Amino acid sequence: MESLGTRSDRETMRVSPRQGIAPADEITEDRREGRIVVGLDGSYGSALALRWAAREAAELGVILDVVAAWTEADPERPTLDRPDAPLSVARERLERALASLVRAPIPPDRIVATPLHGTAGEVLVARAHNARLLVLGASGIECPTIPGPTGVYCLRHSTTPVLFVPAPPDA
Repeated sequence: MESLGTRSDRETMRVSPRQGIAPADEITEDRREGRIVVGLDGSYGSALALRWAAREAAELGVILDVVAAWTEADPERPTLDRPDAPLSVARERLERALASLVRAPIPPDRIVATPLHGTAGEVLVARAHNARLLVLGASGIECPTIPGPTGVYCLRHSTTPVLFVPAPPDA
């Protein structure tokens, strides 16, 4: 069976709004198509993508697989005090996302949240392999309705359909 990520998958959490948080089992081959993967980077666009993906997962009765990618701290950047800061940031993003999903009017029945080590595009493409859909927020700096570099990477390399949720025109 192909791995869906690195050993930081031990950080994976399964959440059921009715049951709380528990360690997740690995996603088995036969359950992959019953997933919608959404990338979370802390941006407004990824928050919109998360809400859209959560509604879709709830409607279809599939797993919502929320992923926050992280890489090691750059030793040349003195702004990061701790070597584990990038992983901590990814965990915090996931915790905030899970808290918002639990309060959603109709949350998905099954949510998996995972901080995965690696470049965002590569991690998302690997995680979305055989998933139903990969959902990302459009986050172009010049225009909030076009994909950024991670989105472009996913478009070029993913075998899973990629959907971008644009920011509303007044954002």
